[in-house]
Amino acid sequence: FTLAAEQGLAGAQGNLGLCYALGRGVEHDLAEAARYFSLAAEQGLASAQFWFGYLSECGRGARRDLNEAVRLYRAAAAQGNVLALVQLGICLEKGRGVEQDGAEAAARYAEASAASAIGGDAARIFAHGAYLIEHVDAQSEPSAPSSFYAQVAVRELALAARLGHEGALEKLATVSRRREVASVCCMGCGAT
Repeated sequence: FTLAAEQGLAGAQGNLGLCYALGRGVEHDLAEAARYFSLAAEQGLASAQFWFGYLSECGRGARRDLNEAVRLYRAAAAQGNVLALVQLGICLEKGRGVEQDGAEAAARYAEASAASAIGGDAARIFAHGAYLIEHVDAQSEPSAPSSFYAQVAVRELALAARLGHEGALEKLATVSRRREVASVCCMGCGAT
């Protein structure tokens, strides 16, 4: 992906950002992940807008900027990105980076649920979260890539449960019992 990313291809930039975020094929580096997500987000790639928004919200690899995170979530949500719709709903519900608005939060959750039902996203999100959780090294340091995997996995399993996937709550309970993941808020970034 590196050559294509350096040539400015948004999809490659987004994929390379994810590789850096997860430590896949490259050294785990959230600053590099944020750099590539930012480049792809500027070109309108919804998944990169979501991920750069997440890193901006959490202040991991990028400067913590809740207003920028909400702006990016809105841009990705406008393209139907389910994760962005849910995260935007959370921000609206809690007043994080935006004025608290329970009605709009509920509308974003409903939109995410509808988009998920149409696109089969609940099953896809569950499958990805379950895959990640199975590859978590429970003994790793909190800053290690596997910790990042665990945080993303828990968030995805919770989203799949919220979207109605029947196995997601059971998988979350298994994760909790195995104590692989600490209490996670805001996709594990610790923001409240």
